[in-house]
Amino acid sequence: MPSPPECPAETWRSLRCEWLWVYRGPVPRCGVWSAEIPVPPGVFFVERGEVRIRADGKEVLVPRGHAFVSAPDLRQHWFAENTRLLSVGFRSHWPDGTPLFRSGLNFAAKVPKLRLATLELFRRVHVGQKSVTFREATQHTARTMADWAVHDAAFASWFVVLIETLHGLGIQPELPAEKSRRRADQLIAWLNARPLDQTAPTLPPAFPLGTRRADQLLQQHLGIGMRAFLERRRLDAARERILADTTTLKEIAFTLGFRHASHFTAWFRRHTGVSPSVYRCGAEAV
Repeated sequence: MPSPPECPAETWRSLRCEWLWVYRGPVPRCGVWSAEIPVPPGVFFVERGEVRIRADGKEVLVPRGHAFVSAPDLRQHWFAENTRLLSVGFRSHWPDGTPLFRSGLNFAAKVPKLRLATLELFRRVHVGQKSVTFREATQHTARTMADWAVHDAAFASWFVVLIETLHGLGIQPELPAEKSRRRADQLIAWLNARPLDQTAPTLPPAFPLGTRRADQLLQQHLGIGMRAFLERRRLDAARERILADTTTLKEIAFTLGFRHASHFTAWFRRHTGVSPSVYRCGAEAV
């Protein structure tokens, strides 16, 4: 197996990591397929029951004792009755938005060393607790600065084992784009920085490309134009905000640029096949 690619210090320091959760407990809904939901990269271990995942155009069975390593993308899941998981979610990406790991994921395997590291992570983050639900693990809580340092150090130690595990399976990290992609990355960064209620494919006056050339560049690298990119970005934001369950659908509609909640509902249904309220009820993340 080839050695891991070397990463310059300045490149590594530019990596952005966000630790989202570690939980160990029962899943929220069993016996039904979830809606198609956006998920961050992560790993979950099936401690009881079984899980089925639909992603990348295929269905994967994750039996008891196996882990599922997920890519940051859309997926559906189904849980058998009484399923219990040990799960970690995180985000890690370069400044241009490229995930650290992307290719070769969405698979089930036995990875005992990573499971031990995940159990240790759970013990360090949730001191003294034997079971923590997904909702409890994703609640925003205040900590002392020393506790936050312990929390981040625990995730960093786990992350080392994840990287080593993936390398052992032949999965290498994605390094930042080469120079040939940098202009496209600059364009993507600009589009991602725009307010979600602005969907017209316009560029700032000082941008080094015209609108037509920028649209062609995005088509070349992503297979979609700027208008479709912005629409997909708004849909991804809608999915995430609906699942967060912290604001009303009317408030979400307004922040995404819809003057009326009914227009938002019709738009969301057209893209996903279900209304926002049905999507919220039928989609629980792992």
